[in-house]
Amino acid sequence: MTLNDGIGNVPKMGLDGNQSTDLAKYWFVFLAHLRIIASATGVFFIISVFHFFSLPNIYTATTTILAEQTETPPSRQEMLKTTTSTDVDEYYGTQLAILRGLKIEKMVKAELGGDSEGYAISASHIRDTRILSLSVTHLKPELAAKIANKFAEIYVRESKHENAFIGQQILQLLPGSPEAVLPGGSAVVSQGFSKQEFASSLNSVSGDPQVTQLLNEKLGIQSKLTELSQRYGPEHPAIKDLNQRLSTVESDIKARSETILSNVKANLAGEANITNIKVLEEAPVPKNPSGPNRFRGILSWTLIGFCASASLISFFEYANQKVRTKNDVISLGICFLGYIPLVKEFLKGQKYHEFSEEPDLVRVLKANATLADAVANARTHILFSMPYEKSRRIMLTSAIPDEGKSTVAALLAVSLTTLGRKILLVDGDLRKPSLHNYLGFRNDKGLTDYLVGAATIDEIIQPMRNNPLQLITAGSVSRNPSELLASERFRELLDRCGERFDRIVIDVPPVLYIPDGLIVAKIVHTGILICGADMVNKETIQEVKEKFDSIGYSFIGAIINRADFEREGYRYKYYGTYKSYYKPR
Repeated sequence: MTLNDGIGNVPKMGLDGNQSTDLAKYWFVFLAHLRIIASATGVFFIISVFHFFSLPNIYTATTTILAEQTETPPSRQEMLKTTTSTDVDEYYGTQLAILRGLKIEKMVKAELGGDSEGYAISASHIRDTRILSLSVTHLKPELAAKIANKFAEIYVRESKHENAFIGQQILQLLPGSPEAVLPGGSAVVSQGFSKQEFASSLNSVSGDPQVTQLLNEKLGIQSKLTELSQRYGPEHPAIKDLNQRLSTVESDIKARSETILSNVKANLAGEANITNIKVLEEAPVPKNPSGPNRFRGILSWTLIGFCASASLISFFEYANQKVRTKNDVISLGICFLGYIPLVKEFLKGQKYHEFSEEPDLVRVLKANATLADAVANARTHILFSMPYEKSRRIMLTSAIPDEGKSTVAALLAVSLTTLGRKILLVDGDLRKPSLHNYLGFRNDKGLTDYLVGAATIDEIIQPMRNNPLQLITAGSVSRNPSELLASERFRELLDRCGERFDRIVIDVPPVLYIPDGLIVAKIVHTGILICGADMVNKETIQEVKEKFDSIGYSFIGAIINRADFEREGYRYKYYGTYKSYYKPR
C-alpha cells in the first residue's frame, strides 16, 4: 500500500474488527442490556404473582345436551323440512343462540332468584356429534352446577313446548283435521294447495320407500296406458287390465299414506312422546377450581415483560441516530481512524499541577496498555493516510463541546513523540483552553499574547518535563479570538514553528457554531474530527462536514472518543479478546 492509498484498507487494524451479522448484533445488544431486561422481567413477574394469587378461585360446571336435527321414524323435525331448510351448522348455530339467549337467561334468573348472580356462561357444539356442551363458571362450585343444570332444564323444556306448538299447527293442516286457528282467532289458510296435497308433500310420506315404489309403479302404468290408448279403445282387454292395475296401485298408495299420516298425527297429538332434545348428563358439582390458571398467567406476564423490555431496548438501540461505531462514521462519507476507549480518570477532569514531574495524562497513557495501543492505532492510521509533507500541521476539532477533543489532541501529540519526532502542541481553543491543565503547564503567556505582540515565540513555547513534547498554551483571554486566528501573524507563527518541529498538532474550538476551526483549516494540512461516542447526532456531523466541504477542505477522518469497551463491548467486536491479551500470566 502506498502513502496515498488513504485509509480504505487500514480499518482492518482497528479494535472492532469485521462487522458481525444482524443476528449477532441483536444478541450482543441483548447481553449488554441483560440487567435492564432482567429487572423489567422481574418486575412483571412480581406484579403477576401478587395479582394472580390475589384472585379468587372460580369453578366450572359442564352439562351436555343431545340436540338431534332429525328423527326416524317420522317425527316433527321431518315435517318442519316442508317449511324450512337448514344445514347442520345453521341448525346447531341456532340452537346455541337460543341456549345463550336472553329469554332463557331471564327464566333462569326468575326461577333461581339471587343464586343466579355472578356467573359466566359458554356453550359450544362438539364437532362431528349431535351434542351441545354448556358450561357455567362461578365462585361457588354448588351454584355453578345448579345454574348449568337449570339452563339445560329450561332449554329442553322450552324446546318441547316449541315443538308441540309447531306440531299442533301442522296437525290442523292434515286431512281429517279442523282448520288451524292462530292466536287471536284467525284461521290458517292453505297457500294454493289442498290438505291432501300438503299431506303428500310431507317428507314422512314422499320419503317412504314403499310409497316411492308404488308411485314409480303408478308412473309406469300411466305411461304404458297412454301409449296403448293411441291404438286401442277403452274396451280393449289390455286397456281394462292397466286401468285395474292403476286403481289397485292408487288404493295401495292411499292406504300406505293414511297409515303414515295416522302415525304422524299420533306423534303430533302427543300419543308418542318423541323429542329430539334432551339432557345427556347433568353437571356435577366441581371439586377442583378451573381457574384462574396462575402458572400460565404468571408465565404469560413474565414473557410479556421480557419481550416488551427486549423490544424497547432493540428499538432505542437501532433508532439511536448518534455516532457510536465505525459504520456510523463511514456512512457519513468520513474515513474511520479508530477508537479511543473511555478512561474514567479523564472524566474526572485534570487539575493544574505546576511542579508535577509527570502529568496525570501521561501517567495514565503509560499505565493503560489498552489506551496506549488505541492511540497508537489512530496515530498509525493518520500517518499512513497522507504523505509526510501533507500531514505536518494537524488540526483536531469536534462538532460540539465536551467530546474530548483536547484530551485526544494531547494523547496524540504525546504518542507522536515516541516515534522520535519533534512535536509541538498548540492550544488554539482561545475561548475555553484546557491543554495546560492536562499537561501541567503554566498559562501566563501563550498564543494570544504572541498574536497581540505581547510575547515572543521563545517565550510562549514551553517544554514538558521528562518528555520531548513542547506546548504553546492559549495564554491570556481575548475578546476577539477569531480575528486573532485569522491574522497573518498566526500564519507566520506556524511557518516559523514548522522550521523547528516535525509536526504541529493544533487544538481548536468545536466547529458547529464557532468559526475558529474554519479559519484555521485554511492554513493547516489536514484535520481530524473527534466524535464523542453516543454524544453527537449523525445529522450534526453531516452539517459540520458540509461546512468544511464548502471551503474545499476535507477531514482526513474521524476518531470516536470515549468508546465504552466495558459496558458496551458488543459494539466493539474484538475488544474482549484484545483485552485478555494484557492479562498477567
